[in-house]
Amino acid sequence: MEIDVCTIFESKELMVQQLSEKYDFTKIVPNFIYNRIDLFSKDFIILRIQNEKHDYQLEVQLFDNHAEVGAWMMTISKCDFDEIALFLFHNYRNIEYISFFNVVSDKVFIAKNHYHLIIPKSYEELKMCISAKSRNTMSRKKKKAEVDYGKIEMVEYENDSISCDIIAAYFEMKQNTHHIRYNLTWKEYLDRYHVSNVYILYFGEQIAAMILTCEQCPIVYLENLSYDKELSKYSPGMMAYEMVLEKLISKGKTAFYLGGGDYDYKKKYDSVETAVTEGKIYRSWLIELKYRWIDFYYKRLYWRIRCWKRKLFA
Repeated sequence: MEIDVCTIFESKELMVQQLSEKYDFTKIVPNFIYNRIDLFSKDFIILRIQNEKHDYQLEVQLFDNHAEVGAWMMTISKCDFDEIALFLFHNYRNIEYISFFNVVSDKVFIAKNHYHLIIPKSYEELKMCISAKSRNTMSRKKKKAEVDYGKIEMVEYENDSISCDIIAAYFEMKQNTHHIRYNLTWKEYLDRYHVSNVYILYFGEQIAAMILTCEQCPIVYLENLSYDKELSKYSPGMMAYEMVLEKLISKGKTAFYLGGGDYDYKKKYDSVETAVTEGKIYRSWLIELKYRWIDFYYKRLYWRIRCWKRKLFA
């Protein structure tokens, strides 16, 4: 399973090994879309990391000048990070930096949080994760919405059945609630964020909430949730979230990754909050300085310069 040239880096404590592309991809743990780069890119390698305490595999996506490690919710020590970086920089001379997201590590770059939910075996178990008061409140809101708008229905769209109109409706809803403009076509959005399923909650004929998910693996990722602000008194977002959880139970999914932030719905149903880190490892301090300057320019100077030019030539 080894590739024969410059693929093994070994120290006294650790060995990093590049594996063949015929390797069993399901051994990637957690088995989740952003760790399963093989599902959406041909430009990747598989690394096996071994030391006295553990033996695990991860995928790395290769770009023209950098690499991205697929290690969401993996526990990777500072030592392992250093050796993985050394291996990649040694074997891939074009790589200037390595990025990673939502990793559990003692090597802290940018500290963040991440919520996940272990999906129970049955809907009855799910209901027991919230109080009777919360269940009664949601039941009352559903009945009120039904009286005011008509039938409450959750419709699921999957892969090719997700249309331009569906994503356009989502874009409009997201702009109204969070003032976000994606500047992407509907197809570009689906491809970039690996959306496989869209759930739409209808109040009668009106869209009340939408949830977008990535369900290619046993662990599902909640890509996004949005709702109609004018219907907020019925809690349509929370209502849709509960219905999607019921769907995932019926599909036999194992966990629901919710990302970070401080949203109330992410804290429900006995979810677990984990401290994670993300960032970049650079080949050298000069390269790091270059990218930090580029980042500073586009975040702090670019729009100011454009504004000055407009005023100057007005």
